[in-house]
Amino acid sequence: MGLLKKIIFAAVVSTAMLATAPSVMAKPAGKIANQTQEEVAQSLIDTIDAAELALTAIQSSADKQETMKLLKATKQTAKTIESSVVLADRDRALNRVMKARSAYRKDNIEEAEAYMIEAVERFKKVKDKYHNF
Repeated sequence: MGLLKKIIFAAVVSTAMLATAPSVMAKPAGKIANQTQEEVAQSLIDTIDAAELALTAIQSSADKQETMKLLKATKQTAKTIESSVVLADRDRALNRVMKARSAYRKDNIEEAEAYMIEAVERFKKVKDKYHNF
């Protein structure tokens, strides 16, 4: 009788593990699995465009809320670049965008502009590195 209980318990546990395994192994929401080279290239272009637009907004003294939205959009667009070749460089450029956003929030326009200029340059280097790999 004890052996039968152990077998049933083992069967129940293994069934439960098999039932939950697919959901646990699923990719996180928002990630692009197996992004093609064309999609990565398009993500790089979109990110550079978004960064340049945010830089233009900072330089032209646009509405603060709109500029903050553009900085956030740049950050979100940059996160769509899914390539291990340029991941570290992308993160460094993203760091500059976050610093620019923080400086802009504190009304330090010159510092925010300097960080965004550096971010745009870094994103362009990321694009070059990706295409020259």
